[in-house]
Amino acid sequence: MASIVLDLQKEILSPNCDIVNVLRKAHLIAVKLKLSDFDQWIQYELSGYPNKESCPEDRKGRGALKYLNQFYGWIPIIIQNNEIEKIICERKMSNSISEIVFLSDSSENELIAELSGEESALLDKNCNTLIPQRYALHISITAAKDIEEKVKNAILDWTLKLEEEGIVGENMMFTDKEKDCATNIPQTVNNYYGPTSVINSSSGNAQIVSGNGNTVSFPYDKVKDVVDEVAKSISASNLSKDDMETITELLSDIKLKSEE
Repeated sequence: MASIVLDLQKEILSPNCDIVNVLRKAHLIAVKLKLSDFDQWIQYELSGYPNKESCPEDRKGRGALKYLNQFYGWIPIIIQNNEIEKIICERKMSNSISEIVFLSDSSENELIAELSGEESALLDKNCNTLIPQRYALHISITAAKDIEEKVKNAILDWTLKLEEEGIVGENMMFTDKEKDCATNIPQTVNNYYGPTSVINSSSGNAQIVSGNGNTVSFPYDKVKDVVDEVAKSISASNLSKDDMETITELLSDIKLKSEE
């Protein structure tokens, strides 16, 4: 007789695995077994995470901080202090799994996650820029694809625990004994993050991920440290003399204002 749990295992192991369909079947199983905590995680993966507390650590990725130069394109900013780099360059992707798969498949090299308007405005103000500038994290496609693989592994491990307890769901039905046994299986739910929107990017085939809950923290008390790190990084860059002088002057202004 057909088993929905064993069929789900086969689908996960298929080279043409559809992660959205896998999650829908897992949702069906979790509801039938009344595993509400695990089902909540499944629904978040399908629909996206609503807030900071609900987005798991597994969805965290680190990007390269860059600013957009109208003549040279995106210019990287290297931050040598690990703590500061973590604060600025790490973020969680709260998109639904279908959005993440689409972005991974449609982008050749990286995703572009722009800083929020408030953060960009802070940088523009401190730099005395004549026009608003663009600042963004450039995140590797590998980080996005890794999220999909982690979800597959989590569902597979879950189905293996169900099978080990004799919970297989023949003909898509579970006996009372199977339902009772299912309540003894640990429902591991990680911590979570904020709402995100996806916008088409004007830079090649990349995409822009933005949103109120998906922003980079740029606190005032750390501005001085960041400026020092940026100054070190550009001193070793190949920027032109004019650009070097302009950036050095702007960084000096930022540093002075952060000390006021």
